[in-house]
Amino acid sequence: MEKPHSSKLTPQASRLKPTLSDITFCIKTIHRPWSCHRLVESLCKHIADPNIIVVDDGQPERRFLPAYPDTAAKCQVIHPAQVDVGVGVGRNIAVDAVSTEFMFLLDDDHVVTPNLNLDKLIDRFSKLDIDILGVRQGAGGRPTMLSPLMNGKRIWMHRGEIKRNGYVAWCHMSSNAFLARTETIRNLRWDKELKTFEHWEFFYRAKLAELKVAVAGDCFVKHAHVESADYRVLRKRSKFRSMGLRKHGFHSMRTPGGRVVHA
Repeated sequence: MEKPHSSKLTPQASRLKPTLSDITFCIKTIHRPWSCHRLVESLCKHIADPNIIVVDDGQPERRFLPAYPDTAAKCQVIHPAQVDVGVGVGRNIAVDAVSTEFMFLLDDDHVVTPNLNLDKLIDRFSKLDIDILGVRQGAGGRPTMLSPLMNGKRIWMHRGEIKRNGYVAWCHMSSNAFLARTETIRNLRWDKELKTFEHWEFFYRAKLAELKVAVAGDCFVKHAHVESADYRVLRKRSKFRSMGLRKHGFHSMRTPGGRVVHA
């Protein structure tokens, strides 16, 4: 069961520079145990004693912990009571379990390398007016805008930025690899009804809440997608995209590549 939270969002404020011990890495995974193992091992290789929370809502025989017990011992692993609670609920469970002031979200098919430049990312987060600071994921994760079209009936995801300071570009949407204050994300949360296609909807509500989102263009994680037949079935449930669009009064979405999908 999810914990109730105030709807009041925490604004970005001046703060002391966080240290690595002040950050918890949050991972939601399902039916990709090797991918999750690879990510956790990469975190432990490049970051000293990282705080890691993994929420795994897969079938018991497909879970990360029994497949890789030695790697899982380096994390706090949470198994929700229900299988397939979805990305929204799973990430909320992870963030609710965080005990540090800051959190870093990662997808389970990310891989951390020295190109993350975490020290640089932390320094910018502490000095600039930012609530959510994302990183690039390979060729993806570029600064993205969310612009209503057609009298507010279509949402357009497109490359763009509001302003820039060196490599840091303010925008509406980053990748799913980002640093933020834990309380900010606890209050914003992911929509518990959206088991997938949650990404744009989370950042659209961040925009409505006037949170300051930015992307550090010289900080990267590797996006090394891992495919499986059952994962693909879970990921491609377009009814959840339709649900998110209708929630905000949109009848369609235009993607960065120009494709139009309808609710």
